[in-house]
Amino acid sequence: MRHILFPLAGLFLVTPIARADDAADAKAIVEKAIKARGDKPDAKFGAMTWQDKGKFTGGGFELPYTAEWAFQSPDKYRFVFTGTFGDAKITMTVVVNGEKAWQADGIKVEEITGEKLTQTVNEAYQFRVSALTPLLTDKGFTLATANGKDVGKKPTVAVKVTHEKKPAITLYFDKDSGLLVKRELIVKDEFQKWKEVLDEAYFSDYKEANGKKHFTKLKIVRDGKPMIEATLFDAKETEKLDAKLFEKP
Repeated sequence: MRHILFPLAGLFLVTPIARADDAADAKAIVEKAIKARGDKPDAKFGAMTWQDKGKFTGGGFELPYTAEWAFQSPDKYRFVFTGTFGDAKITMTVVVNGEKAWQADGIKVEEITGEKLTQTVNEAYQFRVSALTPLLTDKGFTLATANGKDVGKKPTVAVKVTHEKKPAITLYFDKDSGLLVKRELIVKDEFQKWKEVLDEAYFSDYKEANGKKHFTKLKIVRDGKPMIEATLFDAKETEKLDAKLFEKP
């Protein structure tokens, strides 16, 4: 019996230490990424605004668009989307405030519910994770190393982020520069009747502004198919945004 119990005892003693070491390694990867973009690991992320211009592909159509975004950590965001479909101009505003969300098309305002609410609210969580500093300063996140993969023909190191009642997200960082270059998670796709699919976001072409590096190219591939290709600009960080931005539109 002893020859069984002693190895088991050793396993229980070693496993927590190994997990702690792995969490420390994951934390170090995130810290390097934060420093690489010009931030301090203990900095508190507040809010950010930006604009983008690109092409959306989904539901059997392509839609050139421009959009204005605002995100207030941890769970508020707003975007105003303007697209051109043939000769028609389409404008859509979406607002998320905690567990509430609305969409407006200039004619009517609707509260978002059901599967779409879950997906829309989770997008705020994706912004929070991609901000990186909350991973080190906010309680509730668990970090672990994951297998890296080549992104843009360059090797990466990866961190898996988990949080209670939220989807797991894997972040990939350029092995040399440390910058975030990819994010992936499982989402439910509205155009496929809420089927669970892999959502991959690629971040590239980092440029410096106000002492910090921001990616200016974004590509989102959903279920193996390009969904968004965009150029981002006018990114600005601030401590807090006007609360009225996140009220029902």
